[in-house]
This record gives sequence, structure tokens and C-alpha cells, in this order.
Amino acid sequence: MTLKKSDEWIDSVKNIVHQDTQQQEFCLDLTVSEIRNFTGPGSLDFGGSEFAPASTELIEPKKKNPEDTYGWWKLLGGIYRAVCNESFKSLGDHAVFIVPHQHALDAGLMVHAALAERNVSSDPIELLIHAPGAGCNIKENARIASAYRMSG
Repeated sequence: MTLKKSDEWIDSVKNIVHQDTQQQEFCLDLTVSEIRNFTGPGSLDFGGSEFAPASTELIEPKKKNPEDTYGWWKLLGGIYRAVCNESFKSLGDHAVFIVPHQHALDAGLMVHAALAERNVSSDPIELLIHAPGAGCNIKENARIASAYRMSG
């Protein structure tokens, strides 16, 4: 397997916030559009007949100043669901690996890595994030992860 240059597959991504900033030679940085807090337990069983997703609630970002365009999520330590602005139109026969963005790691976030395989839906990409005990402040549209497309 080899990494594909991002300009070979950028047209398969929807809702890019600012392509000039997000597009790197081999990856596309993914941005956060919403963060959800877990409010109730999910259920997981072997066969799936008793599966239930964990309930979540949207956390509203707060603007530092009323004239600001974007707000901030001030997360306490814990696990959250981050929803990205971006989604994939089609992956064809390729897989996309999603890894934490270096800035997210440097800010203390743990972002789970994910694999998007062919025939993925065009739903927004969702990632689990873990804020450290000291918390983490995240601005709307911050780059939180990077997507790499593989071929071969």
C-alpha cells in the first residue's frame, strides 16, 4: 500500500472549510463542527439485537466576544464525540486512515484513529476525543485530525 497525494483525491471530500490551509501533500486536515457530550450509556451485545448507541447532547460553543465569528468549546476532562465538517463522497477501492492532528495531540487531546473503507456513506466523520484532566479549549473549525488515502 502507498499513500496517495491529496490532490489525487481531494475531489472526493465534501464540506472542506478552507482547502488552502487544510490540504497537505499527502493528507487533508479535518475540522470540528460540533462536539457532543455523552449523557447516557449505550448497550453492546454479541449479536447486535440488543445494541443501543450511547445518548449524547450537543455542547454549544461560546464566543469570547459578541463580535467574534466563531466560538469555543471549553471541555472538562472526559470523553466526547467530535463531528467533523468534512465527509467523503466516494472512496472507490481505496481506504482512508484518519489520525490525530499534531496540534490536537500537543493540546493534550487523545483522538482515536479510524479507518474509512470503500462504500462509506457521505455522513460527517465522527471521532471520539478524550480531553485531559486539565481540560482543553477547542475553537469551532479547529483542525482535529488528518486523513490519508491509501492505494494498492
